[in-house]
Amino acid sequence: MSSRSDRSAVPAGSPEPDGHGVPTPRAMLLVVVVLGIQALALVGSAVSFIITAIGAGQLATSLIGLAIMFLIFAAGVGAAARGAWRLHRWARPAAIAFELLVIVFAFSVIGGSLWLGLACLVTAIAVLMGFFLPPVVDAYNRALTD
Repeated sequence: MSSRSDRSAVPAGSPEPDGHGVPTPRAMLLVVVVLGIQALALVGSAVSFIITAIGAGQLATSLIGLAIMFLIFAAGVGAAARGAWRLHRWARPAAIAFELLVIVFAFSVIGGSLWLGLACLVTAIAVLMGFFLPPVVDAYNRALTD
């Protein structure tokens, strides 16, 4: 499967991530882009917590703690996006677990902030659906057997 003709027969994706010889399908781009957007949103939220903490008095410690937590989540989501692009076996369950948390969050805020809840819900569903697109599932299956 690692001959040059087999590689050129695959029409899409990145060439041979991390040596397992399976190109990343273009369909994975949906997952990676949405995970990247989510990571950036987490970083933006962390920055807003830090800015708010400057004049928050006693709440500053809690806001800094939230900022640190959001930065840790952002690093994890960014790593999952990179791992998903490289078809690492750990990236898919990590990203799916995060998206399940995002869905729970979406339903908890949808009554107070409809647009935030819908944005979270739509992005989470996009990532989950992206991981189960046939080309993505096939690429992961081939990467796991190599």
